[in-house]
Amino acid sequence: MFRFKDLMKQATGKQPGDKTGIQLLASILVCYPEIESITYEPEHTEIVMEFIVTGKLDKPELEEFVKLLDDSLQAYHELDSGRQVWMAAEAECLGSMTTIHIHRQLVTLTRGELTLIADLFQEKFGERLKCDKHSLEQLEPDFADAQSAALDHLLDQNQEYRIREQMIGIRDRDRVVVYNR
Repeated sequence: MFRFKDLMKQATGKQPGDKTGIQLLASILVCYPEIESITYEPEHTEIVMEFIVTGKLDKPELEEFVKLLDDSLQAYHELDSGRQVWMAAEAECLGSMTTIHIHRQLVTLTRGELTLIADLFQEKFGERLKCDKHSLEQLEPDFADAQSAALDHLLDQNQEYRIREQMIGIRDRDRVVVYNR
């Protein structure tokens, strides 16, 4: 007889914080189809979200959007918690696509902020924004609700756990894959 749970525990060898990190990155990607990939950097407890826009963005358009994004995040957090937060952005053009990297500290990241960021990207870039066809509305309701609830819980508890591993979550066809880097 196989003891599946014991075999999985031996195979993964993950610490509780690692499983939490895996679930966090996977839930963010499931709940926000606008985010192409997400990386967690434990050294700085930083999340890096990548958004892909078709076409090459010129510097003034990108700077204007980053200013709007930063101003919006600062206003959101000022109203929510009364404090400002750190955000950084960078972009790189690869052929006919632009990848925009948004850097944020995990400890101050909120669900409302993730929704605000995704909405701002959708409003600004519309059809040019690469977006997974599997939105929460299109997923099986029980699965979508479970992922949404897990994300809410993990973000509410993000100061109580420490993710030790550098991780990356990516979209791979119809799946979300999270692995250690």
